[in-house]
Amino acid sequence: MMVTRMTTTKKCLNIGMIGAGSSATNIATTIATIPDLKLAAICDVNKDAAQKIADANKVQFVTTDYKELCKQEVDFVVISLPHGLHKEVAVYCLEQEKHVLVEKPIATTVEDAQAMISLAHKKKLKLGVHFQNRFIDAVIEAKKLIDSGKLGRILQASVSVMWFRDTDYYKKSSWRGTWKMEGGGSLINQAIHPVDQMVYLVGNVRCLFGAWGHLVHPIEVDDNTCAAFVFESGAFGTIQTSTATKAAFPAKLTIFGSEGGIEIDGNVLTIFKADGTKDRIDFAAKEGGQVASATDPKKFSVIAHARLMNDFASAIRENREPLVSGEEGLRSIKVVRAIYESNGEKIINIK
Repeated sequence: MMVTRMTTTKKCLNIGMIGAGSSATNIATTIATIPDLKLAAICDVNKDAAQKIADANKVQFVTTDYKELCKQEVDFVVISLPHGLHKEVAVYCLEQEKHVLVEKPIATTVEDAQAMISLAHKKKLKLGVHFQNRFIDAVIEAKKLIDSGKLGRILQASVSVMWFRDTDYYKKSSWRGTWKMEGGGSLINQAIHPVDQMVYLVGNVRCLFGAWGHLVHPIEVDDNTCAAFVFESGAFGTIQTSTATKAAFPAKLTIFGSEGGIEIDGNVLTIFKADGTKDRIDFAAKEGGQVASATDPKKFSVIAHARLMNDFASAIRENREPLVSGEEGLRSIKVVRAIYESNGEKIINIK
């Protein structure tokens, strides 16, 4: 007897993009690689920038008003705007019954992030944060090693992002280098990915003492920060960030355990074993697996972006929380804001 196999296809989800900068371009490139997702509408106050992405991706609807975009038949909205606009735009989109995937960081303050999360729950909508570097192979493998106990007890963790951005980087942007629109500097922008990876792999921070300053650039916010802290698990940690070091230092997250350790440098994972040997796995060599570096901030992993985008789409279809939910995005912003609040003067307890 012949058996007929039933095949099911995923519903194609239409996406609206708000913002047309370099990150939005990367996201649009990624969407084009996923068969059951379609970029259907794009918005930016700079219509030429929006039109450029629309032309490259055969997008029919282009507008300068995100409220008009929300009137379109889109299943979810991707927000790729200056940090200071995340809350305002996300709240409006959620109120219009749209699921929201917002670029990192989730917002510039803990209070704004919590308001977004609360509204998403109230409306029974999905709120995700675009921390695609949780989906790079180096982090996936690190998570397996830690969860399996192969590193033993986690004792310490260290984030180091000592990069360089020239004066033009700030001068040519109306929002960078400001508290209102960027919400900070080297810490909230350049270092936010490894900070997110750190809390994902090691856990939440309980208390910290931090300092920040603008030591080189004539900006309101930080071009250098440092902090020492204690995790809820009892492990210790440190952070150092900069956008003022002309030497190209790699961004690193190092985790030290009682039985071994790991170092994540972009999409390269080094495993330090108890017997003194080490393994270095270069996932960046995989096509589409590279991530931004000190010398080339425009590089991005299509693979990681696609994994995050597929997970968010699946969360909508399956009515579950995305792996990088609003609550997950809140974890790193709590650390960031505590460092700014500490400001070399007081120890901050994080709630």
